[in-house]
Amino acid sequence: MRTLVDVLGKPDDMFDRDVEWAELAAFVSDERAGATLGVVSGRRRQGKTFLLRALCETTGGFYFAADEATDGESLHQMGAALGAHLGLPSPLHFESWHEVFDALLALGKDHPVAVVIDEFPYLVRANPALPSILQNAIAPRRAEREGSRSRLLLCGSAMSFMGTLLAGNAPLRGRAGLELVVPTLDYQLSAQFWNVTDPALAIKVHAIVGGTPAYRREFVRDDTPADAGDFDNWVMRTVLNPASPLFREARYLLAAESELRDLGLYHSVLAAIAGGNTTRGGIATYTGRKSGDLAHPLNVLMDCDLVRRQPDAFRDNQSTYEIAEPLITFYHAVMRPIWSDLAHSRNPARLWERSEPPSPPTS
Repeated sequence: MRTLVDVLGKPDDMFDRDVEWAELAAFVSDERAGATLGVVSGRRRQGKTFLLRALCETTGGFYFAADEATDGESLHQMGAALGAHLGLPSPLHFESWHEVFDALLALGKDHPVAVVIDEFPYLVRANPALPSILQNAIAPRRAEREGSRSRLLLCGSAMSFMGTLLAGNAPLRGRAGLELVVPTLDYQLSAQFWNVTDPALAIKVHAIVGGTPAYRREFVRDDTPADAGDFDNWVMRTVLNPASPLFREARYLLAAESELRDLGLYHSVLAAIAGGNTTRGGIATYTGRKSGDLAHPLNVLMDCDLVRRQPDAFRDNQSTYEIAEPLITFYHAVMRPIWSDLAHSRNPARLWERSEPPSPPTS
């Protein structure tokens, strides 16, 4: 007997994401009784929304994208979206999130259904009690939960927040049946996605834009280097072009993380690592802070998946740090030192040439 997961073919316009699609398809097609919860996270621009919208379109599920809004407005928006999904002549009116979650559970009364709340951190920012309310809604032996097969998926890009949603003593710890992190594309997939077949050119492109899909589709509108000889011109057309969204993206990546209070400190830590100061002591010397003061900012940057810690293979209890997002490395190593000139220059070629390391002397 074929199940729903067998017929949920991945959309033709979706590059890779075979593993993620299979996990989501299996989760939403689970025929067993009882509403279930899943959490989908990943840094911005990785295609989470594309995945979840496609999932709902394919299965007839319900998708809701939260805005930065007051709690009351979010309740109104949810009522309007759910009313439209149900084909009602007017929006539903909700007085509380208790009513919302009961209505979402009711969607799965007859069969499994995907129910997606995207940008969930926006809702929690306006109503911090939301995880506890949801915990009660999907509590075991609760009639509304037991009589439902809603497959509720919470999604968010604030990695520092999403990482704590199911951790420690969080209300939803132990409630989720799926915790999916949508990663950046690796080097080989990134080369395929950017349609770069020259290995040396692929390394250069990846060293700037990494494996974030949106940087090609939305940010540079499919402008890819034609060949190795076009690389410098491509850099000036895209990441060094003040009119391109890619120009300021590295700065925005930090601003998007709500847990980062002292942005100056975090930028300095990243600048230290980008400059080759990869140990705790080296970062401390560069930033002018004590080594012990850097534990928190480094942990937060790792929670945000912007920094990775690598154990030293030769020395016990020693680690080095590396930046996980190539665009941030490029920004701190190349752009930040000449930011004012870049923002106002009419000759980026001169600045790009100036930023290149000098050629080694010939014998």
